[in-house]
Amino acid sequence: MKAKDFTVRRGNRADLPAIHALVGELAMYERAEHEFTASVDDYRRDFDAGYFETLVVEAQGQIVGMALYYISYSTWKGRMLYLEDFVVRESSR
Repeated sequence: MKAKDFTVRRGNRADLPAIHALVGELAMYERAEHEFTASVDDYRRDFDAGYFETLVVEAQGQIVGMALYYISYSTWKGRMLYLEDFVVRESSR
């Protein structure tokens, strides 16, 4: 696939199950499935409360990647964007 075959957009509530699945793939890759305890309902609650935002990457109508980030605060630097996870499905790399 080429870059033109992908679309990047802001994620929304409907994307959360796919985002959760990608994070699950990351946890398996890292051999840390036992540490991945957040549920899709946890994601929904916290997304609705504004705790994080997402970008998703789509190819042929399917979400194949995502970035999850939030605004943090540093006493030395002020407001900062923290990139928590950036995941691209292996078949789309």
